[in-house]
Amino acid sequence: MKNNDSNTKQKIVDAAYKVLAEQGYDKTSMKQIAKEAGVAQGLINYYFESKEDLLFQLFHEESCRYSEELSKLSNIPISDKFIHQALQVPKKLVMDHPEWHRLRFELFAIGLRSNRGAQEITRSSKMDREQTINELSRLEINEQINIQGLARIITAVMDGLSLQMMVDPEFEADSAYETFAKMIEIYLSKKE
Repeated sequence: MKNNDSNTKQKIVDAAYKVLAEQGYDKTSMKQIAKEAGVAQGLINYYFESKEDLLFQLFHEESCRYSEELSKLSNIPISDKFIHQALQVPKKLVMDHPEWHRLRFELFAIGLRSNRGAQEITRSSKMDREQTINELSRLEINEQINIQGLARIITAVMDGLSLQMMVDPEFEADSAYETFAKMIEIYLSKKE
């Protein structure tokens, strides 16, 4: 019985992912999610108090998947091309999974008007930063460089680049990522 319960809940989360990614948070109704999941609308309310709660659950699951993908950075050998190669991983994730990034930005909007949304953004950003710090720690870096601050900047820039890739069809992602990689390399090579 419990397994069936978790299957139903996961079916709802998967349906929400599809509908929310296609239509956005404001245009999506619980009724549409129920229809996509093939369940009664009341069943969604059994598992989730609100559409916002459902989005948070979905976002949490997707953040874990995204984090798993980013963990592949540790497979990149340390070389003079490490920064360039490392930035290709998140760029590829935006290109391969734009729907996830759309949901991420939906959550950003909710976070501006909801304490719980702000907490979810903070949690996700912290996870991203910690992963970035882990990767930066693999490099030989001048001890005067603020790795925490650099990780925050990298995380913020990656969000900004992914947003531009999604909304601007003329955005030159390769050029932007290449320039950002060079900026990081120059900063990391500074002597004092």
